[in-house]
Amino acid sequence: MTVGEIQKYKDLIGRLAAEGELGELAVEMLRAAAANNGAWNGLWAGVLDRLRALPEATRGVLADELVALYHSVSEGSDARGHALTLVGILARGLPEDRLSTERLKALDELGRQHGHWYGSHSAILAEAELACGRPLAPAVVAFYRRGALDSYIDSDDPVAVLAKKLTAPVLNVGEQWAEQAMSDADGPDWQALLAHLVTATTAKPSPKWDQRAHALVEAVGAERVRATALPWLALVGRPRTFPLEEGYPTDPVNHTYDPYNANALRGVAWLLSLLPPHPDTARALGALVETSLRKVPGVGPRNPKVANAGVLALSRLDGEAALADWPGWRPG
Repeated sequence: MTVGEIQKYKDLIGRLAAEGELGELAVEMLRAAAANNGAWNGLWAGVLDRLRALPEATRGVLADELVALYHSVSEGSDARGHALTLVGILARGLPEDRLSTERLKALDELGRQHGHWYGSHSAILAEAELACGRPLAPAVVAFYRRGALDSYIDSDDPVAVLAKKLTAPVLNVGEQWAEQAMSDADGPDWQALLAHLVTATTAKPSPKWDQRAHALVEAVGAERVRATALPWLALVGRPRTFPLEEGYPTDPVNHTYDPYNANALRGVAWLLSLLPPHPDTARALGALVETSLRKVPGVGPRNPKVANAGVLALSRLDGEAALADWPGWRPG
């Protein structure tokens, strides 16, 4: 829509609110959302800001009108989704928690999806839950973390802003290795170690990253870290603990790594390379490289960046055992 059309809706909000025609305004906002296919991003953010700026009492009545419209339309319709989002926008800071059951159901559905649709304002639903003092379900946390890593998401996007607040659980649920790692992380030292692994977002570790990793390993104990972490790598690439919905018949989301956990996997590889040399470490890293390079139809290698991290970790190990686990290496 054009700048003029956006301004028309802003003016309409002001006029109908001033006239007390909040039922009509609720209908017009649903029409606006439908006209823009629910993608209230870009210029439409100004329309949302205009709604948020309405007086508290006005927002409460308008939210109630939208709740009534929500229940008047067919289940599963786009209009219901738009009404739920608009209620989340209007109800922030209001004493009554409207459509909480319906909001939780919508968030649960998001927790079974892999990606985040551009322009979606589902983050509003999550923010509404947090504002009510309720934590998001782990699968929902995973959904927003994955969404924040999409290439089109800017740092000031609502999804990215929301994801920064989501510190628990430390890894995304859904992958066997990650759930085992969180189960093994018994105590603040282990939790801090897992949190550090997630910060492995570059192609290779910095001296500062290594320094912090050394300190965390010392707190837990190098042998204990090795004995605990090596079994995690044996679980990498196994079937998910719950499947994600596949958008297309060839959608590979259940056969690739969770992108948020992939950073942590890279951190595991780097971490193991800092421990005293051990043949089991080299074998586990070699297997990680092989698993990560295994091809997935429609994608190619399952996760090249994790494979590269495994190769880098092997290069940092000492001894022939490390060389023997380089993919393709054979003794001369």
